Amino acid sequence: MSRDGLTRRGFLGKAALATGAAALAGCETETPDRKGGKPLNVRYGLNLLVYTATFSKDQLDLIPKVADMGYDGVEIPFNDLSVLDAKATRAALEKAKMGMTACCIMMPGTSPCSQKPEERKAGVERLKAMIDITVEMGGEAVAGPLYSPVGYMTGLARTDDEWKWCVENLGAAAEHAKKAGIFLAIEALNRFETYVLNINADALKLVKEIGSPDLTVQVDTFHANIEEKDTAAAIRAVGKEHLGHFHASESDRGVPGTGQVRWKEVFQALKEIEYDRWITIESFAIGIVDLCAAACIWRPIYESADGLAKDGLKFLKEMARTA
Repeated sequence: MSRDGLTRRGFLGKAALATGAAALAGCETETPDRKGGKPLNVRYGLNLLVYTATFSKDQLDLIPKVADMGYDGVEIPFNDLSVLDAKATRAALEKAKMGMTACCIMMPGTSPCSQKPEERKAGVERLKAMIDITVEMGGEAVAGPLYSPVGYMTGLARTDDEWKWCVENLGAAAEHAKKAGIFLAIEALNRFETYVLNINADALKLVKEIGSPDLTVQVDTFHANIEEKDTAAAIRAVGKEHLGHFHASESDRGVPGTGQVRWKEVFQALKEIEYDRWITIESFAIGIVDLCAAACIWRPIYESADGLAKDGLKFLKEMARTA
C-alpha cells in the first residue's frame, strides 16, 4: 500500500511465533508481583504502527531497535501484503531473538460478512494469505478486526445474515490457522469504526459459536474504554480460555498511564484469569500525514515514538508488578 493518498477509509478501512518455539520460550517475561500473588507470565510487544504506516524490508531495522528497548516481540502491520518481505523479516526476528504477531485488517472488497458473495470469498482468501505470511515470518497470531474493513458502515445494525457469514467465513479461516499452527484473535472496535462487533461480549459470542480453539478474542483497552461499562469485567468475562491477545492502548492513543484507562483494574483482571500471552502496546505514528488522517489523530498525542515505547513498557511492567 502506498503512503500517498491514504485516507481513513483507505488505511483503516483499506482498512486501519514468535520466531520459533525455542525463541518464544526465551522471550517469555515473568513479572514479579510485589503483593506476593501469582505473577503475570506474559510477553511484551510493540505495534510498529507507532513508527510506520507500512512495514517493508526498508523497516527491518525497527526489529533490533525495539529489542534493545526491552520488548519480547513486535507486532507487524499487515495492510498492503505485497510490500511484506516474509523471509527477510523472519531472519531479522531470529537474529534479534524476537517474537512476532500480525496486526491485520480487511481491505475494501474483502469483507467476510459482505452482502456480496465475491467479497466474502475475497475476505477468506485474504485471511488465509495473512495466516500464511505470518507463519512464513515465524509469528504466532493473526489479530485485529478480521470480520470487516475498518471504517465501513452500512448505516444499519448488524444483521442476522452478516452474523451467519462471519461464523461461516471466520470458521474457515480458523480451520486454516489450525493447519498452519497459529491462532486468530478478533478485535471488537468502537462504534465509530465498525458496526459489526463493538463489545467484547459479542466477540466472545462469535468465538463460542464458531467453536474453534484457534479463534480467540483480542481485547483492546482503547476501544473498551469507549464501549465497555467495565473493561476489567469484560476481561474476566472473556477469560483465559478465550483471551488470545491483548492491546494496551491509552484512552487517547498516547503513552499508557497518561490517560483515563483504569490500568490497575485492568491488570488485576489479567492476573485473576492468569493471562499468559502477549501484552502489546498500540499507537500510531505522528508526523506521517496519511497515517494521522487514517487514525484521526489531529494533534500531538506523545512527545516521541521512542518515548512512548520506552515509557509505556516501563509503566506496563510496573502495573504488572503492583496491581
